Amino acid sequence: MPIRTADKLLYETIDTFFKNCLLSERSLLWPDKSYWTLDALRSLKENFILRPLIERGLSFEKKLEKQLENASESAWAVICDIYYIYFLPSSFMTMDKIQNDIVWAANKARLKPPDINDPIWKCQELGFTRTSMRYHSKHGQFRFLILFAIYVKENESPGAILNNNIAMQQAMDMILENIPVKADRAYDIRHALLYMAFPEKYERIISTRDKQWIVDRYKNSISEGLPADLDESLLFIRRKLGEKYDKPDREFDFYKDLKNEWRPKSSTSTGVTIVDTGETIVTVPPVGGGDPPGETPKEISDHTEIQWLLLKLGNDMGLDLWVGRNDRGKDYKGQRFSDLPRLKKTLPLTFDDITNKTIELIDVLWLKQSSILAAFEIESTTSVYSGILRMADLIAMQPNINIPLYIVAPDDRRTKVFSEVNRPVFSSLPTPMNEICKYISFSELRNCIQKAGSMIKYMKPEFMDDIAELCDFDQD
Repeated sequence: MPIRTADKLLYETIDTFFKNCLLSERSLLWPDKSYWTLDALRSLKENFILRPLIERGLSFEKKLEKQLENASESAWAVICDIYYIYFLPSSFMTMDKIQNDIVWAANKARLKPPDINDPIWKCQELGFTRTSMRYHSKHGQFRFLILFAIYVKENESPGAILNNNIAMQQAMDMILENIPVKADRAYDIRHALLYMAFPEKYERIISTRDKQWIVDRYKNSISEGLPADLDESLLFIRRKLGEKYDKPDREFDFYKDLKNEWRPKSSTSTGVTIVDTGETIVTVPPVGGGDPPGETPKEISDHTEIQWLLLKLGNDMGLDLWVGRNDRGKDYKGQRFSDLPRLKKTLPLTFDDITNKTIELIDVLWLKQSSILAAFEIESTTSVYSGILRMADLIAMQPNINIPLYIVAPDDRRTKVFSEVNRPVFSSLPTPMNEICKYISFSELRNCIQKAGSMIKYMKPEFMDDIAELCDFDQD
């Protein structure tokens, strides 16, 4: 693997983090203090991980402040160091953002943060990847770092974990697989830590998707066969491709040199342009989109099927239902929507008239008395746009609305959904749409319902997040 000279300080910083914080109890930012105790970490696990704050509409920092209201100085100091490690991989986050967040946490610990000219900030000017919206949500990465630190400190031979890449990888994978909700498994920080700790063994890639794409592209051209482990396969592929692609002055890079070979055409054929505005990343789909008008009979049939599945699912969970006003007369395989016993005839909401008229047209709502528990727009048509516009209108009219919003669409239109949700006009809403809307594929919904079977009546609406994805564009 290429050990990048530009990342040398990153490698040294992670080594210091392991030695100071995990093998000892000393802090990164305050190395003369012993803050990384098991007591501090266990209190963070208890209050941050085991007692999650579900309240919607609050920033990560506001939730963290509530969860750690009575936390010790040590616990907040650990959070400061975790912020520092969390920011290291990103080449996109500004120094102002990094320092402001760490200073905020230091103030909670009543500690004086390092001076802005302190050499410790130098490492934060580097970064080796463009991080995604999913990464910026923070919760999964913080959870992982806390659990990993506890695991290492409780182990009889912590040095054996931190000094051996296989042992570290196995420990990290075990921790992630034991997190019950898949969406909470922050594999991105796992990839980042392994790269910074063992750059000769791991790629500078924090996306599992990109790693898999690379292996899928080159696996058939390697006669010897590949190992079962994804990272070992990448190492094997690098050694083979290096004979052809290495430069006289450096080893080749999968992003800089070969991205056009392994990145699937479907991810670029939409004409999406990714623009760095200096403050955020937005995506600009092609003008007009080139979408043919009208709906095919299959698209109409798929829409009706998915609409029925969502209505039946909500009904079986004991929820009240609303179906788009224009769709009340539909039926699926002889089963009329209007025959569902929990389908409401009027919408029991207290919004203004304009908002109510928008909500009345949303494909499916799950309700509890006068509260919306979830809203679903089904985008089976090629244009993938009308339902997204309704969601955007709702966000624009009610910027503080705390409703889970889901776009349900065919598997092969995932990229199209993501590109539309990330349009600049939607990114500039009071709450950017890509921070609220999640994508559910048709296949995931069908599989979930089939597997749940008779257990559906015991399930809660929040389980949808297990099969949903945030509509963010990944790194690089």
